[in-house]
Amino acid sequence: MGKLRYFDDQQTFRTRSLGSDKFVIGRVESCQLSIVDDLVSREHSRLDRDPDGRYRIRDLGSRNKTFVNGQQVAETLLSHGDLIRIGNRVFEFLDDKQGEVAAELDFLTPDRQDPPGTEWIKIKEPISLPLARYGELATLGSDAGYPARVEDVAAVALGRLCPLLGADRGFVALRGESNKELRCVATRGLSVMQGATRTPVSQTFVYSALLQSVAGRYPLKTSQLDPKAGFAVTGLVAPLLFNSDVVGVLYVDRPAGAQPFPASAVQEMAAAGAHLGSLMADTSQRLVSAEQAVAPAWLATLRRLQLSLTVQPKSTESFDVSVKLLAGRSRCGDFIDVIPAAKGRMFLIVVDAGGQGVRGFVQAGGVRTALRTALNIEDGTRDLAAIMTALNRTMTERQARQLITCTVIDIDPAGGQIRYINAGGPPPLMLVAAGRLVTLDQPSLVLGIDVNYGYEIATLDLPASFRLVCHTDGLTEMCNAANEPLGTQRLHDLLLDRDLYGSSTDMIARITAACDKHRGTTILDDDAVIGVVGHG
Repeated sequence: MGKLRYFDDQQTFRTRSLGSDKFVIGRVESCQLSIVDDLVSREHSRLDRDPDGRYRIRDLGSRNKTFVNGQQVAETLLSHGDLIRIGNRVFEFLDDKQGEVAAELDFLTPDRQDPPGTEWIKIKEPISLPLARYGELATLGSDAGYPARVEDVAAVALGRLCPLLGADRGFVALRGESNKELRCVATRGLSVMQGATRTPVSQTFVYSALLQSVAGRYPLKTSQLDPKAGFAVTGLVAPLLFNSDVVGVLYVDRPAGAQPFPASAVQEMAAAGAHLGSLMADTSQRLVSAEQAVAPAWLATLRRLQLSLTVQPKSTESFDVSVKLLAGRSRCGDFIDVIPAAKGRMFLIVVDAGGQGVRGFVQAGGVRTALRTALNIEDGTRDLAAIMTALNRTMTERQARQLITCTVIDIDPAGGQIRYINAGGPPPLMLVAAGRLVTLDQPSLVLGIDVNYGYEIATLDLPASFRLVCHTDGLTEMCNAANEPLGTQRLHDLLLDRDLYGSSTDMIARITAACDKHRGTTILDDDAVIGVVGHG
């Protein structure tokens, strides 16, 4: 269900559900949400739910227009996290069905100097704000619950801060190992809408706060607003602080508009950066403590479930099969299934739980069970594309979905073909002879992202003799003491060794030995499953 979050006239944080009927925002009391604001028309904007469940906003011919993520719109579909500006009021749109999307920093523009009219203050200078404002800033991140991830806290804090400052967009990013390395953990209003372009963010302005430990705003005066500057016309930035160390950056802006942020907003951003940085650090530590307390027991339970659900594959007259599980310390839920079929065919299923904990494991197990059921139907109508498309639709419509990578392979020696769909997993590798390797590269979208995505089958002619190697990403991502992953190239070099080409059991043993040698004494963090199917 769609929701709007906003501050009301008494500066109380509110949430309103939209439902399925039209939802009008305007100045008159007959509107579903009435706003006392001279910049708001009698009936300003309307939100409707389309037949597919997505929400759409329409401007109703208002005098001062409707803005989504800082861009003027007549009508547009809304996405989770979009910021709607109507008059002086900012609303955050939430959609339980869509959830959060991974945040990237591709909105930074490679400018080389501060925007015109930039003002900086040192973060160690005294901050002077009204007591009530401190109280409002203290609520940043308070809705995230406990225990929460730093991403959850950052997203909630940004959702509160943007309306509080009258900003249209923003992001929170954590500092990496190098001076200019940032990892974005939350964004608001920086996704690209259908048929629209995105106003970039000044890279220099953002990195100045990070590298010089200063908070800033631009421009100082209305006359300095420049809609042609190549980035948002007015912005605020502050470093995230923890124990006086800069651990990241907090940024908000208005892509368009006629008013700069007031001078007091810089003080508020500096205070918000200090509070949020400490809150995120504390949250991270509490989450680690909570995981350390419960993880061993949970993982042991999940591991027993995984082993009980694992079906040991058996070789057939046509295929020599072997599977190996390398158990991870903190993540669990990988499966490889081998399903013999009539006329010498065989199906392979490789499933990797994208999330940690019970939800990831349960949904990975559900995907695996659904595929086993569909592929065991003996009516000759196994349409891999239709099965995967239907499974993806079911997963995407779940509110508590996890992203699951899944590869399905149909080996048909009689027909001389291998048919497969790879939904986000590592590409299967086929040795067509000793020292000759073919990568089955046809990446498709991970399950659970796009409800309308249609999967397509890739086809390859089968040689008379082959060895097919499948694995989950825990294999190539396992690291040694120097934090170097095994990587795809090392795996390929191993498979290209002419002496490797043999029985599936011997090949599994050679691959496992190479992994142990690379890893040394380093404990494997994630599950890794390896399967080898030989023919001829």
